[in-house]
Amino acid sequence: MVATETISPWTDAEWAAALIALTGETLGGVHLRSPPGPVRDYWLKRVKQLSGQDPIRKIPANIPEGRLLGGIDLGATLQHGKPIAETGMLGECHGHIVIAAMAERLPRNTVHHLCTALDHGAITLARDGIEAETPARIALIATDEGTEDESAHAALIDRLGILLDMTTLGIHDVDDEIFRRRDVERAINALARVTISEEHLTALATLTASLGIDSPRPTLAAAKVARASAALRQSEVVKEEDVARALRLCLIPRAQQLPEMAEPPPEPEPEPEQTDDAEPPPMAEQPPPDEDRLLEAALAQLPAGLLEQLQTRSARLRQSSTGSAGDQHRHQNRGRPTGVFRGDHRRGGRVNILATLRAAAPWQPLRRQEQTERDNETPPRHLQIRRDDIHLTRFQQRRETLTLFVVDASGSAALQRLAEAKGAVELLLADCYVRRDQVALIAFRDEQAELLLPPTRSLVRAKKTLAALPGGGATPMAAALDLTRDMAERAGKQGTTMQYIILTDGAANVARDGTRNREAGTADALAAARMLALSPSNGLVIDTAQRPQPRARELADTLRGTYLALPQADAQTLNRAIRAATP
Repeated sequence: MVATETISPWTDAEWAAALIALTGETLGGVHLRSPPGPVRDYWLKRVKQLSGQDPIRKIPANIPEGRLLGGIDLGATLQHGKPIAETGMLGECHGHIVIAAMAERLPRNTVHHLCTALDHGAITLARDGIEAETPARIALIATDEGTEDESAHAALIDRLGILLDMTTLGIHDVDDEIFRRRDVERAINALARVTISEEHLTALATLTASLGIDSPRPTLAAAKVARASAALRQSEVVKEEDVARALRLCLIPRAQQLPEMAEPPPEPEPEPEQTDDAEPPPMAEQPPPDEDRLLEAALAQLPAGLLEQLQTRSARLRQSSTGSAGDQHRHQNRGRPTGVFRGDHRRGGRVNILATLRAAAPWQPLRRQEQTERDNETPPRHLQIRRDDIHLTRFQQRRETLTLFVVDASGSAALQRLAEAKGAVELLLADCYVRRDQVALIAFRDEQAELLLPPTRSLVRAKKTLAALPGGGATPMAAALDLTRDMAERAGKQGTTMQYIILTDGAANVARDGTRNREAGTADALAAARMLALSPSNGLVIDTAQRPQPRARELADTLRGTYLALPQADAQTLNRAIRAATP
């Protein structure tokens, strides 16, 4: 057992600021999960102080691709009559720390360019008639303000050496400063002399695998952090405390699982007493680092409750995009501008004047020469725009999202479970309201399924309809699934992304023709489920029975959806499970 005291989250945050100031672009950067506020502002201020870089440039989430990468300098090109390149923001920030604001909302193309810069330390520009390679070695601080269902792109997080979560920190948690700029400068000079043993490297690699981390990048980052930690301690040898710090900052936040600790070996039998003539035992060498001991030390220093967030954080890291605000599709004139393309403006679309001028500028001398040879006179010095120069703006519009709740209000659903389902749906309604999703409610009981609430964004109306939902009667499952399929088809025609959540025990006993027969009702329900599975909607089945039933799981499998069994769950538990399972 390793005796270690709990380290406050701010202490690790202070170390992270010093480490990124020391290692810079060699570490990749920091994924900073924190809401806007004084704590995050103070931490960024500490990075400025320790790195000596003030101000730190910030990349906005909606930065145009041309500004990020660079391109043609329109004014200089028109003035000199030949293509003149303009350096983008990544090139301007070469050798510096950069902040990517709202990393959870970065477009995919921006994430791609940032990953390229982090991987190669340079970006290749091939656009607007210019081909060039620009140095772009940066250290990136990706500020992530997303909710539990949102996070930055997994590919970007994988390239950032340190993962720092300050969502639970308040201004009163901020402690005294540990480092000053001169400490970082001293560590920079000493870093090259710091050594890390093969045993420590092997321990880091073994722990990476046992934590369920597939990528090799976190192991390399942990080794760099361990060496930098030793340099900040003014030591030339990596100790276990440095490895434990690397575990907390680089590996444990990415863990997909917690490894089982090895059982302690049995106590050795007492050795026989040695005579005076016996040779003394050789001096024992320092034992190699034990992976379980290192992991135990790192875990013991974590604040209480942090390990409970492991699965939630790991699920966020596995996501490849942001939450469930709806798919995106292209539109000619509406939505968020995402780039430009060469096209025919006569077919619709908005002409991008700047991109069109950039495409035409390099050709002006040649076109004037052609016109002079053709007309035997000097042409006027005005821009000659041709059809191939026309560039249109590409827009991307987010689809509407519809969350459909299908609630079993029959007699087989006990009144207590129905009340819990109502409570969970009411909690989810608030989430849908925040995301501006539409919600709808289908209830089925007796001999029919009824759309009690058509798609709406009215939270008050949804709550009133839910509260008035009666219970009791037979279970017309097939009718409910048929109505759900109709809603999915209608949503698809309107360009809406739909997801449905079915709360039932799976006990169907009403056939499609209205007769009460359990076998016929089950067969019709599975047939309706097979038809619903062909729709593009995502499905989730919540088993509301007191004990998990195979019929509800069979229904979920037929729907090709997700199954959740929640015996004895209250509304809060049900709500958390649905949040974790829905896309």
